[in-house]
Amino acid sequence: DTPYLEGKDAVLYTCFIALQDVRMDMGPTAWLPGTHTAKAHELFQDTNTWSEREESSKDELIRTHPSVLGILPRGSCAIFDSRCLHCGTANKSEDYRALFYFSFKNPKVGYPGNPASIRTEIGAAQLTMEQLEGDLESYEKGKGSPLFDEIASKLK
Repeated sequence: DTPYLEGKDAVLYTCFIALQDVRMDMGPTAWLPGTHTAKAHELFQDTNTWSEREESSKDELIRTHPSVLGILPRGSCAIFDSRCLHCGTANKSEDYRALFYFSFKNPKVGYPGNPASIRTEIGAAQLTMEQLEGDLESYEKGKGSPLFDEIASKLK
C-alpha cells in the first residue's frame, strides 16, 4: 500500500489485470473503498488495544468498513488509487491467482512512499504508457519487444 502523503493528490494508480478468471475461492483482492484518506491511514496504523475495548482502531476499521472483492473475469482489470487499503484474501483453491499489475506514478510527485517495483531495474526504467504501447505494438507485429528485451537484459 502507498502511504498517505499530506498535501498530495493520488501519487500512484495501480492496475491489476486478471490473467485467468479470479474466483471467490482463489483469494481475490479486497479493497476498502474511501480509505485513501489521512484519517483512514491514521486508523490503520493504530494497532494499540485499550483495556476498555477489545480491538485496535485498525481491527475495527477492517471489521466495519465496507469492502469490495476483485472477482474478475480473465482479461478484465481493476484500476485503483494505491493509497486505498487493499490486500489479498485467503486462496482456498488448488489454483494460483495470477495477476499482471503495473502502476502509473504522478510525475509531479517525487518518492511516492513505497518502492516503484519489486524489481528495481523495472522501476528505474520509468516507463510511460506511450512506450509500453509502442513495445506491445512491435510485439504484436512480430517484431519483438525491444523495450522489454532491454529491461530484461538488466535483470539480475
